[in-house]
Amino acid sequence: MQQTRGQALEVRLSAYIDGEIGEAERTELDAILARDEDAKALFERLKAGSSFGDTAFEDFLHDPVPLALVRQIKQGPGSNPKTERIAATTTTVRHARVWPRMLAASAALLLLGGGAGFIVGTANTGSEPAKLAAARGWLDDIADYHRIYSRQKEHLVEVPATEAPKIETWLASSVGVPFKIPQLSGKGLTFEGARLLVANGKPVAQLVYRSAEGEIFAICFLKSTAGPQADQFDESIRDDLGMVSWQRGGASFVLVGPSSHVGMQDIAEAAAATI
Repeated sequence: MQQTRGQALEVRLSAYIDGEIGEAERTELDAILARDEDAKALFERLKAGSSFGDTAFEDFLHDPVPLALVRQIKQGPGSNPKTERIAATTTTVRHARVWPRMLAASAALLLLGGGAGFIVGTANTGSEPAKLAAARGWLDDIADYHRIYSRQKEHLVEVPATEAPKIETWLASSVGVPFKIPQLSGKGLTFEGARLLVANGKPVAQLVYRSAEGEIFAICFLKSTAGPQADQFDESIRDDLGMVSWQRGGASFVLVGPSSHVGMQDIAEAAAATI
C-alpha cells in the first residue's frame, strides 16, 4: 500500500480510486470528501477519467497488431533492429497501465471544466472517426470472407482467370471502380479468378491469387472516398491474416493473405501500381 500523506490531493485521490492506500488513509480521505465540495468534485472528475482511461486502454490492447511486429516475433530477435524497437515500445506501453489513466484523467478535467461541448460535439459530427470505423468494418468483413473462400477447393472463385476480360467488365460495372487485373507472377502469384462480395453494405470486387505453395491471396476493393493517399500503405493483422490497405482515386483497396508471408507490402505496392 502507498503512503500518500503530504502529497497533492489529486495524487491521493488517484491512489484512493486505484485501491492503493491503507485503511487509515482511506478513512481520512472519506472525511475530506464528506465535508469538502471541491474535493468531492475533483474526486468525481478523476473517477470519470479513470473509467475513460480503462476503456481506452482496453481498446488499445485489441487494436490490430502491425505485421512487422508479428514477423519479428516469428523470426526471433536480432533480425530487424527497427521492429525490435517497435516490440520493446509496445511491451513497455502495454505494461505501463498508469499513463493512459493519468492522461485520461487530465482530459476529463478539461472536458468537465467547460470544453466538453466543443470536443464531444466534434467527435460526434466529424467525418474522420466515422471514416475510420467504416474502414475497420469493411476490412473485418473481408477477413471473414477470405477465411471461408480460401479453403474452397472446387469453388475458389465465381469466374475463372480464363475469362479475365469478362471479370474486368463485370466487376467494374458492379463495384463502380474501373481497374485492370494485376499480373503478379513476378511476385510468385498466379491469378485464379474473381468473386463479387458485399462488405460494409457495399459491393466489393475480389481478385484471387495462389502462390506456388498453395497459399491464397486476394485483392479486394470498393468505391470509397475514405482512406489514406495512394502512396500510403497501412499494414495490420487479424489473427492468421495479414492485410495491407491503400486508397486510390475514389476507391479503397486491400491485399489479404497469410500473416506469415514476408512480402505482403511488396505485393501490395506491385498491385497498386498496375490495378
